Order: sequence, then C-alpha cells, then structure tokens
Amino acid sequence: MKIKGVLTNESIDRSIESVLSDLEKLGVLSDDMIRFQLTIEDILLDYHYKLGEDVPFCVVVKKKRTGVTVELRVKGESYDAIGLTDSLILLKSVHGWTSAPSWHYDKGKNVIRYDFHLRNSLKDNLGFTWKYAGPHKKYLFLALFLQLTGVGLMILAPILGAKIIVNLTSEALDQLLLTALMLFVVNIVSTSVLLATNWAHNVLYNKTLNALEIDISDKVLKIKNSAIDEHGTGLFIQRLTVDTNNLATAFSTFADNLSNTVQYLGILIAMLVINPVVFLVTVILLGIQIWLEIRREKTNEKNGRLYRNANERYTGLVGEIVRGSKDIKLIHAEKELKSELNQRIIKANSSRMYLDAINRIFRLVGGGLRELAALLFIILLMCLLKNHSIEVATALILYNYYTNLGTPAITLLGVIMDFFADFNLSCERLHALTDDHLFPKESFGELSKKDIKGKVSLEKVCFSYNVSKLNSSTRWVLYDTNLTINAGETVALVGRSGSGKTTIFNLLSKLYQPFSGKVMLDDIDIRELDSDSLRGSMSVVTQSPYIFHMSIRDNLKLAKPDMTDEEMKTVAKQACIDEDIEAMPEGYDTIVGEGGVNLSGGQRQRLAIARGLLHDSKILLLDEATSALDNITQAKIRETLQRIHGKCTVIMIAHRLSTVIGADRILYIKDGKIIADGRHHALIESCPEYRELYETEVSI
Repeated sequence: MKIKGVLTNESIDRSIESVLSDLEKLGVLSDDMIRFQLTIEDILLDYHYKLGEDVPFCVVVKKKRTGVTVELRVKGESYDAIGLTDSLILLKSVHGWTSAPSWHYDKGKNVIRYDFHLRNSLKDNLGFTWKYAGPHKKYLFLALFLQLTGVGLMILAPILGAKIIVNLTSEALDQLLLTALMLFVVNIVSTSVLLATNWAHNVLYNKTLNALEIDISDKVLKIKNSAIDEHGTGLFIQRLTVDTNNLATAFSTFADNLSNTVQYLGILIAMLVINPVVFLVTVILLGIQIWLEIRREKTNEKNGRLYRNANERYTGLVGEIVRGSKDIKLIHAEKELKSELNQRIIKANSSRMYLDAINRIFRLVGGGLRELAALLFIILLMCLLKNHSIEVATALILYNYYTNLGTPAITLLGVIMDFFADFNLSCERLHALTDDHLFPKESFGELSKKDIKGKVSLEKVCFSYNVSKLNSSTRWVLYDTNLTINAGETVALVGRSGSGKTTIFNLLSKLYQPFSGKVMLDDIDIRELDSDSLRGSMSVVTQSPYIFHMSIRDNLKLAKPDMTDEEMKTVAKQACIDEDIEAMPEGYDTIVGEGGVNLSGGQRQRLAIARGLLHDSKILLLDEATSALDNITQAKIRETLQRIHGKCTVIMIAHRLSTVIGADRILYIKDGKIIADGRHHALIESCPEYRELYETEVSI
C-alpha cells in the first residue's frame, strides 16, 4: 500500500489515519500502533516546519512473512528528524521500543523506516494453544483415530451404493442382499464412530477450556492497575469469553477438519485409480475454486480484525454503562452516552456489514463456479460414456465421489480458513494478555516475613499517573516525598483533593509503583516482599468499596475463609452494622446484589470496615471509609479504632477533619509533599492551610 501527500496538517492527519487502519488490519500490536502514531505525527510536523508545507511525501506499507515494514519518504534536503529532535514525546516514544524508527538519506529523500514484528503465525499460535490442550492429548488422538476409521467407512459407502444399483439392474438378488447387509453394517458402525468421536472432542474441549480460562483469568488478575485503567474492563471480558472459546475448540476442530481432508484425499486417490482423466479434470476444477477461497480468506482476515476491534470498543462501553447506570441517570448523561454508544454500535455493525458484503460477493462468484464445475463434470462423464471409456457403474461411482467431494470440499476449505482466521485473531489477543510488555503484570519479591510490625515509610518517592504507555505525565502527583509512620500509630492524611493522599495508599499496597524512590514496610523495600507478606499484612477500606454479588457472610469470608460465626458477629458489631444485618429477612445470608446494590452507601462502607477488621492485619488503611456515615455511627467507629489503637497501624484519609482530630499525628499534604506534621492543636497554630480547612469546616 502506498499513500501520497504533502506536508499540510490536513494531508498529514489523513495519511496517518489511513496507515493506522492498514496496520490494524495487518495485526500490528496496539502498543506499536500507539507509538507509531505519536512518532510519525511528530516527525511529519518536524519536516513541515523544516522543509515547508508544499513538500511531497509518501508512506509505503509492506507485509512480510513475519512482520510489517513502514517507510516514510520525504523529499528535500537531508535532515535527521529522529537524531536531531528535541521533542519530549518523540524521545520517550522511541526509548526502549524494539520497533523504533531509523533514518537514512537516499536519492534526495529522507527515509524513516519502521519494522514491526507480527506474532500471529499459525505455528506460534498452535504452540501457544498446545500448552493447554497438550495435557489431554489422549482424547485428541482417540478422536483422530476414530475419525480416520470413519473416513475409510465413508469412502467405502459410495462403492457399496453403486454395487446395489448394478445388482438391481442385473437382478442379481443374492449379491444384492449381501451388499445391502454390508452397507447396513457400514452405516451402523459409521454412526457409532461418529458418536464416539463427538464424545472425545467434547471432553478435549471442556478440559482445554478449563485450563485456558483458569490460566488467562489468573494472568488478568496479575495485570497492573495502570494497564487495566488504560484499556478498560470490556477488553478483558471479551477476550475471556469469546476468544478462550475459539482456542478451546482449536484442536478438536483441527482434528475434525483433518479427518475430512483425509476423506477427500482418499476420494481423489480412488478417482485416480478408477480414471486418471476424471481425476485430472477434478483437480483443475477444484483448484480454481480453492484459489477463490484463499483470496476470500485473505480479505476476511484484514476486515475481521477491524470488526473485532470495533466490537471490543462497543462492548467495553456497554460494560461501563451497565456498571455506572445509576450515576449516569443521576448526572443526566443519558443523551451523551447514548450518542457515544450509538456511534460505536454503528461502527461495529458497519464493519460487520462490510465483512458480510465482501463474503457475499465471493460466495456468489464461488457458487457460480461450483455449479459450472458440476455441469462440466457431468458433461465429461457423458463424453466418456459415449466413447465407451467407462461403464455406467463406474460413472455412478465417480459421480457419487464428485458429489461428496466438489461442493463439500470447497465448503470445508472455507470453514477451515474461516476457523484459522478466527483462531489466529483470538490467539493473538489472548497471547497479548500474557505478554508482560503489552499488559505489565504485578511482580513481588521472594522474601517472606511473618512477623510484620506495621512500620511504613516513603523515601524520596516520585510518582505520576501515566499518559498512554509511554511514562509521559501531565504532572508529578508525589515529588521527592518522604514519610515515616511507626508501628501502632494512628495517622491521618489531610489536604485538598488531588494532593496525593490516595496515591500514597496505592503505593503502600503496591497497586502502583513509584518512578523513583522507595516504599518501605518494616524498613524493607516492598519490592523484596512476597504478596502474602505485603498485602496479607494490610487491609484497605475505600470510600466506595466493592461489595460482591453474594451473601453478607460470603463477602466477609473473602477476608477470612475459616471465619467463625462468633468472629463474624464481633466484627459486624465493631463496624456498627450488626443491627442492620439482623433486621434483614435472611440475616447474614442475605444476598446484597451486584456491587452491594441492595445496601445503602453507609451499609456498604460499614460492611467493608467489618471485612477489613476481620482480616486482623497489622496495617489498616481507611480512605474516606466513613464518609457516608452519620455522626453517631462515625463516633462509634472511632471508638472501635480507639480499642485497636497500638495493636495495628491505622492510616486514615478524611476530608472531615472532625473525624481525625484524635489521631496521633496529622500530616498535611500539598502538591505531593508533606508540609506539616503534628497533632491537631499544633497544626492549628503552625499550618495556615490546615487551619483554613478546619475553620471552613467548623463555620459550615
């Protein structure tokens, strides 16, 4: 593909959009496409500034066996837009990128070259899938053996059918009865073999699907929060449901198609033995139809990828709308979201309609070719019969063979190619979930520490939430931040919204990692600790805790699977939710609905607090965990926290300063830095920002 333009903003935008569409069709990885878009736009704008807007350029995209090459050619004087750039976006985009562009000057043109590696070869994908199907290969081999047995029986059936016709016409009744009995036995055995084959395929499918879904789900749970935030949940749901099913059927479908292919090869060999001329004509007729199917599938592969991606974006938004339906109604955003959803629906369905339209055209032409081939084959048999080159019985056998071979074989080829196209796409998408580069996974150390005391500290920590995947950021949320909280202390973090309070919680629990500096637990870098030592030592209760669609008892059991009824009721009482639960029709066995929809905001927070207390951890992190509670209930929660004072480290975030006045220390955070540290009365005297917050709250 070749795209031409001149260095104007409109031409640059149009060219980049066209190239991105082609790269998406060819299966270039999403991370590579993001970096490509950022770099080529920056490079073209740089040439626009350096050489002028009337300078012509062209972009050439070439597909290779294992990759894609993109060359940007810009006429004019020699200028290295990569090596001489001072663009921060370009520098960060190419840093550590395996497909980073290179520059050279050739025959009056500046040439920028990208080389993208594709991982969707059939060999690689079969190897990836075999990891899950391999342990159950005995069912695959059994199915394959049964299918090959069935192939032999299916080749034999037309011969026996032709003999029955010959025996009928010649009135050889004894031979007719024997042949009919033989055909009866062959058909019964064929049916039995088919049922056994289906059983083996189903067992293989179920076992492979179980292994695949368990492993991919485990990989998804390990993906860093930053990657989940960036891609949205719809992507993961689509891949865990649709794509895992496509992979689980891979080897069963492969074995099934292989046996059918062997059957058709057997028919061709039989035709070769009976009459080489008929065999040769059949191969030519089939060859033309096979060529058309291959062309159709190559077109389908490109357009199918566009449809999958558009559909993924649509289902992702649907998931968000369902989960956020209540808030959508409350902020009266139905029209805006409906408009966005309609656009995604139209785009997804338009992609599908275009895919279907191309298929219809190919199948219309293919159908005409098949009918023409069948007509030509009958004419051939007529000519051979007229010349006495074959007998009527032989013509019947050959015709039966072609009937079982012509249309079914081409249909099978289309099915096989459609399957492998879907298989390759699904494999590509699931393989991406296991790729630590595309979807970075959480990693923990190997140090196991059972006697955690609860001291936490930050040493010169810098952190910013990423833009895309390029570590580009709009600002530092925390910058050179130092913090020490001793074991058993109750400490409050206060400050205006966006100052970095919740980010500190995210770093302590390792949901995110700092760009620089250290986060310490008991003077040990948390990167050295294993998951049980780190997260097993802390409980986090957020402002909007997630309550699962199960009973109250089961929600609490998530924190402690071996919880006793006495422990359950004790933490419920400490969290001031015991009376509410006992007033429910089914008590602790009450199903609370998805996200705890059947509970009030305050009940959800109190249940989450009970869940955190049940964990009996050494560190309790409360992020606006009592914001939805009334003053009386909040006072009771404070009494509970006072009872565990000294037994565990409690770190609270609160905008209502009245809830943290009794803390051992209050840290005031501004623009990612701790500017004040002390008790309430001391901060009133020494920190104007804290005093202003407190006086504003008191005056309301």
